[in-house]
Amino acid sequence: MRRWIIALVVLLVLAGGGWLWGSPYLTLLQLKKAADARDLTAISARIDYPAVRANLKTQVRDRLDRAGGSELDRLGAALAERLADPLVDAAITPEGMRALFASAAVAKAARPSLGDVKAEDMRVRRDSLGRFTLASANGSGPEVVFALQGLTWRVVAVRLPGKRLL
Repeated sequence: MRRWIIALVVLLVLAGGGWLWGSPYLTLLQLKKAADARDLTAISARIDYPAVRANLKTQVRDRLDRAGGSELDRLGAALAERLADPLVDAAITPEGMRALFASAAVAKAARPSLGDVKAEDMRVRRDSLGRFTLASANGSGPEVVFALQGLTWRVVAVRLPGKRLL
C-alpha cells in the first residue's frame, strides 16, 4: 500500500513538471491557431487586457518623461503623452493581439526545439515557474509576458523594445 502511494506521488510530480514545461508551448500553439482562424474570443480568453494596457501606458509615459533635449523635443513629448493613452487603448484590442499571434515567428516559438534558432525567430524564456516571456531571439522586438493565472497562461504585459520612444 505504501509503495502505491509513493508511486502515485512521484507520478503526480512528474506529470505536474511536464505540464509546467509543456503548457507554455501549448498555449502559444493554441493562440496561433486561434489567430489563424480569426477566433477573437479564444484570443481574448488568454489576454488580461487591463494589465497589458496599464503596462504599456506606464512604459510610454516613462519613455516620454525621459525625453530631454530642446524645447521642441519637450513640446513633442508633451503632445505625444496626451495621445499615448488613446493610442494604447486602440492598439490593445482582440484584433491587434490577433495580428501579433498570427505571425510565423510565434508559430516557430510554439514548437520547442533544441536546434538552431534564427535571429528573426521568437523564443520562449522562462522567468519563473509562473511566468514566461515570448521574445525575439536577437532581442530587437517587443516581448510578450505571460503569467499563470489559475491553470491558464494569460498575457499580462508587452514590453517595448529599445530605450527611447521618440
